[in-house]
Amino acid sequence: MLDDSNGVVNGKFNGIPIEDSLEYGRLRKDEYKKYNLDAEQKWKKLTVRLAEEISHGYTMARLANEIGYKAIAIHTWAQVFKEREVGDAWSDVFQLENAIESRFNELDKERIIVKSKFPARVETSVTKTIMKAIKTAREEQEIVDICAPSGSGKSQAVAEYVAQVRKAEGFNSPVWVVELTAFALSTKSILEMIATACVSQNFEVSNDLRADRTIREATEGRGGVLIIEEAQHLGDLKNINGIHVFNGLRRYTDAGCFGIALIGNGELYDTLKKGKRSAQLISRMEAFREVIPGVVDDDVDRIMEAWGVVGKAERTACLKIAKSPGALRSLVGVFKRSLREYGVINLATINAAPKG
Repeated sequence: MLDDSNGVVNGKFNGIPIEDSLEYGRLRKDEYKKYNLDAEQKWKKLTVRLAEEISHGYTMARLANEIGYKAIAIHTWAQVFKEREVGDAWSDVFQLENAIESRFNELDKERIIVKSKFPARVETSVTKTIMKAIKTAREEQEIVDICAPSGSGKSQAVAEYVAQVRKAEGFNSPVWVVELTAFALSTKSILEMIATACVSQNFEVSNDLRADRTIREATEGRGGVLIIEEAQHLGDLKNINGIHVFNGLRRYTDAGCFGIALIGNGELYDTLKKGKRSAQLISRMEAFREVIPGVVDDDVDRIMEAWGVVGKAERTACLKIAKSPGALRSLVGVFKRSLREYGVINLATINAAPKG
């Protein structure tokens, strides 16, 4: 006797008793669910590790070269977990994850000796202040101008903030970073950098209006933050109509697209303050402005402790370096050169190591 259901004949489904086929289906469903739960845990573990590596300067491009994949493949894989078929050990995703996991294991072995010499990143007062200010920019969806001297740890703070967010929210989290340079200062180049970060790595600007609309559509309502490093380069940048580009960026916060954290040395604020039509921009910046005068003695003590440097005379020498141009970057550089050239860090090697 035929049933209304396809394949059901005389109480059997494709020749198998219905009760058995239902049980088989349930078992397959449970197996599929457990398989993907395990797969997602592995994916999360690898993406958290990737976020940590990137925060220390290890790029997706380098990983791609080392494992024989394209960076865009790794970028796409890291955005969101996609369910897999049970036992599909030869799928592209499975192969990619195995390659990434193997490379991370190799890195652990390669770093055993290095880790015994070079400590992990040290959290300083500058790091804490900058990370808190970026958080404010995101939560308030406002422009926060963050000013700190060169070498005080601005880039390290940004890297640490991004790493923490990616670990907690994943690589698809709405936190984007662009770094300005003197070689790419135009409305088009800045829009392209923002679109590349927020929309797609392959985005190309055909015209400013299209880029602006695409950025808005991709970011509006996501509660994100755009971090602009070397923001001082925005100081003199105007579009063809003479309107300051920074005024255009402000409109993204007004539209609820993202907060903006400006990381720089204060030149942008000084430049705008001298302008004739910048009163509104200045008032917005002053409401959420974080000026960091420099490193404090406790920062130097923390770094000395992490590197195993002790002694009153050594501390005096380290403070002198940290309060000079280059600040903590110069101090850490002296420590690295002392170990590399002399095998030990003490007063004599600190004084002998090249500075700068």
